[in-house]
Amino acid sequence: MTLDPDTVILITALVVHVAGGLFVLETMVRKDDRAGRVWALSFLAAMIATEAFVVEAVLGVGSWPVGIGQGGWVACMGLLWIGCRVFNGRRSGRAALVVALAALLAFLAVLLVGTGPGGWSARWVMFAANAAFAALGAAEALRGSLRRTRTGVALGGVLVVVAAFQLVRLLAGVTMAGDGALLRVWSDAGIAGVATIALTIVVVVVTSVLRAEQVRLRGTEDSSLMAIAPDGVLLAPSFSRVLGGRLMRANRRGELFAVLAVRIDALSRISTAFGVDEAEHVRQAARAAVRRLAPTTAALGSDERGLLLLAFQPSSPADARQLAARMHRAMLDQLRTAGVPVVPPIGMGVALTSITGYDRDVLVEAARSAARRAMGSDDVSVVVAGEDGEGEDADRGQAVRR
Repeated sequence: MTLDPDTVILITALVVHVAGGLFVLETMVRKDDRAGRVWALSFLAAMIATEAFVVEAVLGVGSWPVGIGQGGWVACMGLLWIGCRVFNGRRSGRAALVVALAALLAFLAVLLVGTGPGGWSARWVMFAANAAFAALGAAEALRGSLRRTRTGVALGGVLVVVAAFQLVRLLAGVTMAGDGALLRVWSDAGIAGVATIALTIVVVVVTSVLRAEQVRLRGTEDSSLMAIAPDGVLLAPSFSRVLGGRLMRANRRGELFAVLAVRIDALSRISTAFGVDEAEHVRQAARAAVRRLAPTTAALGSDERGLLLLAFQPSSPADARQLAARMHRAMLDQLRTAGVPVVPPIGMGVALTSITGYDRDVLVEAARSAARRAMGSDDVSVVVAGEDGEGEDADRGQAVRR
């Protein structure tokens, strides 16, 4: 059975609208799912694209429906990539600008060149943009939270296939210079329609499963037990789970969250000079000081190396810096009055989701790195990750002077 191109376009539009519409309706129910909202926008862009191609096939009113269709497909692939970034807790402001510009370029290319025999020079913009965005989406699906599940890896595999398909279409056009049987085969509406139908069905299933698994992916399994040290500090696995849950909720609401790393140096030298008991006295006094000074709703824990970590929700980046500075001064004062033989240097590193993103591991590592830089600096006691030039002179007001 052979289907004419107009029938294929109509079937493709029907499948995209049914599958994408179901995903959009589910997104309206899950109002707090940010990645799902971006993916829903991707399906809406695909719906607009198929509607534009149907208008062109039925009415033949000029090149503008084709321009809308090609721009819509570029926006669809770009939004799939952005949705993966949001799922992984990464910022997407610049990525959204890139996608918008690429979609606009695909639209304008059709208006400027037209859809006649020379229309290849307009189509290659769509092929190139779709190949690039699919490749970026595949790379994003194989990192962060998405990489921790087979469904995320499957999404990455699907996007790799899409990138390869679009790249072959692009290379066919470049090789044939806009003419030839190979280009006609890979530009055929039937092949494109079948590929679109398969992509739509698979992506709807995969993204729906990912959305359902999101709580588990963030490390908030209800069956996990909390492990707390005798002094009330969460042990590393428990703190990691608590932080993951809070970051998940903050990410859903677009709220600011912070992790403060407290690095205490010279404990090994104190142990050598004054004995193990004195070093332990200093360590316990520092932990007690952090526990007393931490905000009421903050979660205090430690990592595998004993570094103190404080997860809290500041009202602004300035509030986070001020809290770290106050805690630093108060800790030094309390250590001086605690009878410790030596007051060790203390470095405070702050990581903010507005700068680093909502990925748990990335946020914690950024706070650790900032604390190391604060410890190694003679001028500052508090360093905010991403605002200090990554080790350059922190003279722009983002670091707090000693």
